[in-house]
Amino acid sequence: MSERPLYNSRITNAYVKLVERRYPGVDLKRLFRDAGIQPYEVSDVGHWFTQSQVNRFVSGLMHATGNQRIAREAGQFAASVQGLGVFKKYLLGLIGPGNAFSALEKACANLTRSASYESRRLSSNRIEIIVTPAPGVSESPFQCDNRLGFFEAILGTFDCNHAEIEHPECLFDGGTSCRYLVSWKEPLYLRVRRLRNYLVPGLSAAALALGPFYPSISLALIPTALFAFMTCSCIGNRLEKDTLVSALASLKESTDELLDQTGTNYKNAVMVNEVGQAISHQAGIDQVLENVVRALENRLSYDRALILLADPDSKRLSFRIGFGYSEEELAVLRKASFNLGNPESRGVFVTCFRERKPVLINDFSEVAEVHSSRSKSFADDIGAQSFLCCPIVCEGESLGVLAVDNIRTKKALVQSDLSLMMGIAPVIGMSIRNARYIDLEKQRSEQMRQSQKMEAVGQLAGGVAHDFNNLLTAIIGFATLARMHLETGNPAIKFLDEVLLASDRATHLTKGLLSFSRKQPIHLQPMELNSIVERMEKLLRRLISEEIELVLSYSDQPLPIVADAGQIDQILMNLATNARDAMEHCGVLTIKTGLTELGPNPGPGFGGAPEGSYATLTISDTGKGMDATTTARIFEPFYTTKEVGKGTGLGLAIVYGIVQQHSGFIDIASAPGQGTSFSIYLPIPAERPEAAHPLSTQPLPLRGSGTVLVVEDAPEVRLLTCQVLEGQGYQVIEAVDGEDALEKFRAHRDTIQLVIMDVVMPKLNGKEAYTEISQLKPGIKVLFTSGYTPDDVNRKGVRFDHDNFIAKPCSPEALLRMVADLMKPADLEAVEPGAPGDSAAAPGEEPSAGGATEPPPPEGGSEPAPGPVRRAGNGY
Repeated sequence: MSERPLYNSRITNAYVKLVERRYPGVDLKRLFRDAGIQPYEVSDVGHWFTQSQVNRFVSGLMHATGNQRIAREAGQFAASVQGLGVFKKYLLGLIGPGNAFSALEKACANLTRSASYESRRLSSNRIEIIVTPAPGVSESPFQCDNRLGFFEAILGTFDCNHAEIEHPECLFDGGTSCRYLVSWKEPLYLRVRRLRNYLVPGLSAAALALGPFYPSISLALIPTALFAFMTCSCIGNRLEKDTLVSALASLKESTDELLDQTGTNYKNAVMVNEVGQAISHQAGIDQVLENVVRALENRLSYDRALILLADPDSKRLSFRIGFGYSEEELAVLRKASFNLGNPESRGVFVTCFRERKPVLINDFSEVAEVHSSRSKSFADDIGAQSFLCCPIVCEGESLGVLAVDNIRTKKALVQSDLSLMMGIAPVIGMSIRNARYIDLEKQRSEQMRQSQKMEAVGQLAGGVAHDFNNLLTAIIGFATLARMHLETGNPAIKFLDEVLLASDRATHLTKGLLSFSRKQPIHLQPMELNSIVERMEKLLRRLISEEIELVLSYSDQPLPIVADAGQIDQILMNLATNARDAMEHCGVLTIKTGLTELGPNPGPGFGGAPEGSYATLTISDTGKGMDATTTARIFEPFYTTKEVGKGTGLGLAIVYGIVQQHSGFIDIASAPGQGTSFSIYLPIPAERPEAAHPLSTQPLPLRGSGTVLVVEDAPEVRLLTCQVLEGQGYQVIEAVDGEDALEKFRAHRDTIQLVIMDVVMPKLNGKEAYTEISQLKPGIKVLFTSGYTPDDVNRKGVRFDHDNFIAKPCSPEALLRMVADLMKPADLEAVEPGAPGDSAAAPGEEPSAGGATEPPPPEGGSEPAPGPVRRAGNGY
């Protein structure tokens, strides 16, 4: 049996109207369900049913009504005055049964695809109709009865008396087609005119014939004939006019419906055009949705509409925009969200989104049993009874759901509405996709701008740190030299110790500034967590506003870890910055250190952390907190909840990366309105390492000999370096820049054994100057020094080893150890390959105090070094 759509819904609708009018006790919903027919499909003039659907429906109807001829009765009803269907309007417009039967071929093509109709006029009141099934179609006997009833109704529509329908050949009696012979008496106005046409000539002929014999009678017949002609003509015209008026009224009704449909189609076309224009505008998603909804509201006749969109992970479906809803209903919509991750969910919205198929519900109570009590309550709260849902799909991906209903007008939603919405939904999908691309591009542009801004801040911080490090070098050096010259017990010693301690904190301040502005390579060293936090206190107080209270709580136990101090500083800076923004410059920021012992099963929140001891760093704020969705994405790169221009979305991603580099893990606890707490766990080694030594204030034990060329553009640093070296027995030649260094080296290359050279200088930088010097004397040793970070120095084109670079600020002792290590004879280098000096790889780190010996003073005979030459540098 063919499953092609063969029968227009208007045929089935005739059955429905007949049952509602004459058989009110029949359960049509059950009949529809058994036949696989949706109620809205029957009301939709654009829908077609299959042969099997029609068979099941009519079979069930025969059983429910007990009328085996229900099909013939439905055919009669379809074109009857009581039916008031499109058939009656169409037939009356044809003026006469002959025209109506002659037009069946074209009319039935709009109602059925199961068979072709051929009409042939045998006479003015006799028509032959042949119905031939389409190939592959097997009709049922009731359809023959339905046609007979329909033909009878046509005859009844035109008040044809003594009509007769013959059925000499039938498909179901072995024929190849169904053949019908329809005859009827002519309409009354035609019979009156025929009477006139016969009567008047007859009377006229009688008058002529009787004239010679009966003149008086002949004279009386002439006015009688004229009267009969006028009377019959008037009556015929009157009857014909009544027929025409009735036909024109039907035509007007059909024309009005056609005009209404044309107006609707025009509005739909304009609406689609307006939605298309929303795509072309370079606007964000909120503006696009507003334009789309405005077009839907202005151009379509629906009472209400809403758009639900999925979150980026397609886990929940939430309300975004709509029209026609009251404030109370909008409040319900804004609070509601639908879980897309539950495979058991069968809600209308979820099903429409997941299966990417439209759903039309004309009575929610019919499908209420498959919905949860929460969904039923939601439908009651917004008054949803009959609604249409369409998936918003773009490039095969579901983005959301478009839903419309008619809660006030109660206008039924039909297949044509579904088709219209399915045409609009992809356009909306393209609008949303384009808007998201635009938002993403704007976000990327903003991220690029923020990255460039941070790069500029980094360059500024590097320059500031360079100058600051030069000043700190002079402060630390001269304070150390001053302390050396004081006798034990001098009260000035404690003041100088405070100067050195403050300088040490200032050294870490520059490191914190660089950590805040750029990511540096990791240098793991033994250190103590409490000391790191304590050192950062001053910088943190400057970072947060005065309205925010900073509370520091240190562990009573030592917390030795192996970490990069700069990276831990960056963690503190990033988390403190986030806490400050979350509290909106009012609240309490608490930083707490502690010791945690984790067993084999640490429990939820600790992931797969191995057992052992962990130093904990907890940063808590009293800010607005975060919901679970935000918390789940908080460590994603470029994800930010801050306003445009207030965050790059990289801060917490960097924190997460640093914690991972240190083999630790991070836990977060937050809730809306209850603040946020980050807990960082860093492993404590089984063998407790010793922390780095503080700056030494003991007398310098190192002395040496030889000639050193000091190339430094900062006058205070150059003066300090020269005095430290000269005070320990070295001969010093000064140069203020790269070009000056070349001149001095050419003049004294036979005596110069070591070059101490700043990297960044005017005229010739350290790399260029050393390249020239090494060509003059291959193998000459060099000690590079700079107030920039190692990464900055490398970007200048200088590549150094751990034993020929020392970072500013540095102590005089660290400088002397590096010089002594580089100046010792080659045979001693072979014996002591691990001589001190490795610690200079880390900016500002002090080398170990042990392992150095004083080289013997130089023997006589060597040429004395020239006196120092001093010129003012520009301090670059």
